[in-house]
Amino acid sequence: MRKIKLEHPINWNLKMKFFVLPNLPTPDVVEEDRWRRALRLNDEVRAVLVYPESERVLIVEGDFDDREWKEIRGKLVDYFGLQNPEELYRFMERDEKLKGLLRTFWGFGRAGLMSMSVFEGLVKAVIQQQISFIVAEKIAARIVERFGDVVEWRKVRFYDFPSQDTILSAGYDKLRECGLSRRKAELIMEIAGTDGLEELRNLGEEEVYEFLTSFKGIGRWTAELVMSMVLGMNVFPAEDLGIRRAVSKLYFDGELQDSAIVREVANNQFGKFSRDILFYLFLYDRKKVF
Repeated sequence: MRKIKLEHPINWNLKMKFFVLPNLPTPDVVEEDRWRRALRLNDEVRAVLVYPESERVLIVEGDFDDREWKEIRGKLVDYFGLQNPEELYRFMERDEKLKGLLRTFWGFGRAGLMSMSVFEGLVKAVIQQQISFIVAEKIAARIVERFGDVVEWRKVRFYDFPSQDTILSAGYDKLRECGLSRRKAELIMEIAGTDGLEELRNLGEEEVYEFLTSFKGIGRWTAELVMSMVLGMNVFPAEDLGIRRAVSKLYFDGELQDSAIVREVANNQFGKFSRDILFYLFLYDRKKVF
């Protein structure tokens, strides 16, 4: 058993709200307050289980050793956004609308990520195009259940997202059986056959955007979603309808604004914290509790 000790209190249950189908392996599975999935380390998959001991301490268990713990800890900190949020909180306190979000979603902290690998994130972003998030997650779960790597620990199954080679071996027809459209299956196969996806983490925003949009079927929305929620860049996907709704409700009395206006709000109001605030806006739009 390992522990991640935090410099700030965290609302773990709120973090878990991002997993809208907690019982399906997307490959994340959430049961009560326990999150689990398999993580790939040097071509080996390891079972990882995380749950809170308190507001400032997370317990991490699994079939990994001391040499692997540092890498696993780093992945979990990035994935769940466990970095110190004090500067973000001070910034949000200065704007009445953002202060309201901060109060409503107390303890959420910093933004996390939507995937553990660039390939996983790209595939999920493609799946999400023009369908509801819940439907997209169901399709992702089918792909994980059929093709994902599985490791068993303490008689429980832990899933990892399938590798590029696995998807290529499965083929177009098998992907279509998971509920993908013809074009999405074709695009995912093309992505699976592309080398060097993890190297995108080392490139600048313009280079990444140019690379992503070179795929037929990846436009601005998908590219910016991947840049923000997969690569952790401070990019604001203003084309997203849910984000447009949230910004419009907060700043324009609910009158739906176009993406150009929403992008302007992000640039002027959110600045270097745009990616963090993006996650609060997702929560705001999905839960409609503010």
